[in-house]
Amino acid sequence: MSSQNNSKHSDNFKGKIIQTGIAAGTLLFIFSWLAYTFRFSRLDPASPVLFLHQSAVIQNIIAFCFIILISIVLSLLYYALLGKGKPFITGIVFGAVLFWLLFSFISHSMLNLITVFCLLICYSVFISTSISWVYERRR
Repeated sequence: MSSQNNSKHSDNFKGKIIQTGIAAGTLLFIFSWLAYTFRFSRLDPASPVLFLHQSAVIQNIIAFCFIILISIVLSLLYYALLGKGKPFITGIVFGAVLFWLLFSFISHSMLNLITVFCLLICYSVFISTSISWVYERRR
């Protein structure tokens, strides 16, 4: 019975991590769309799916699902690799690494770089603090 109860808590914990990924992806999409709309960023959140010749609404829906999927994977990856670290510091480092990975794919205007960097830092700090909070509550 103890192993069944432990498995139930493990499934609940994985569900919380997935919920964190969904929330983080939703917030990232909304804030990146707002930054693109108000011309703070040249990075359209739907840019990975612009090759599809669909309406803008369908492209945004597909991009939203894509960002959610990536956020879930990054949340699980963060938990597996950095889950026990200090949430604020590891979140900033995680965001800086994400920015470094995306650096060659974004426009190099100063406003765009600052906007994307700040979005990724806030995104990764949200993931790190949320997962650390769930991890501590699990104990």
